[in-house]
Amino acid sequence: MKSSTKRYLNVFLITTVIFLLVLWLSNELSNRKITELKSLEDQIGLNILSTETRFSLLEKTSCDHVMASKDNSIGLNSELAELAKKVKFMESQLGVNNKDVISLNKYYTLLQIKDYLLTLEFHTRCNENIASILYFHKVDCSACAKQSIILDKVSSEYPEVRIYWLDKDTDTPALKTMTSLFNIKDSPALVIGEKTYNGFQSYEQIESYIPEIQKWKKEKENALKAAQTTSTKTVSTSTKK
Repeated sequence: MKSSTKRYLNVFLITTVIFLLVLWLSNELSNRKITELKSLEDQIGLNILSTETRFSLLEKTSCDHVMASKDNSIGLNSELAELAKKVKFMESQLGVNNKDVISLNKYYTLLQIKDYLLTLEFHTRCNENIASILYFHKVDCSACAKQSIILDKVSSEYPEVRIYWLDKDTDTPALKTMTSLFNIKDSPALVIGEKTYNGFQSYEQIESYIPEIQKWKKEKENALKAAQTTSTKTVSTSTKK
């Protein structure tokens, strides 16, 4: 009887230790996610401040100076792409309905709109066209999932294209104004060159909407032809010798 009691007691102690360990790990992971979330929010806040500062500086800076310096490239194109991945990760970890994730999405949406306005100002003042896509999407939307895959491919093939991922369900006055200005009826919807395309758009259609892509393709083709010609001449010269 004593042996049986001792065995039950050991099982109880082991179970309690495992439960406490799991509880500790769960709290530790939750705290880490919250820390990452706060860090990401702070990073977005700094980027918003940076964008606002650059917006002010652009008014006093010559276009030649901005275009001549790689360090002065307008906007946060690479930063936005990296932030998009982190925001999506936090959504998958905490859920899209998590209040902290919702708050983060508002910050991120505001940053994207500010960056878009900055690049638009640069285009207007300096007559330097920047290929950009405003992508309005929402969570419960099967067509949006397909559209996102297409846009990921566009981003991979043409990193020069700025893609702004705007969750239509994000409750911010700035986003509501954007959807009204561009006559966004439903999701998915794309705004390219200030023209709105409601509904799913194929990869080929998106390529046709962006004139710069055709220019980039021709430049790549010409560069490839030039490289092939140089290679042929080199082989020919080597053969004669």
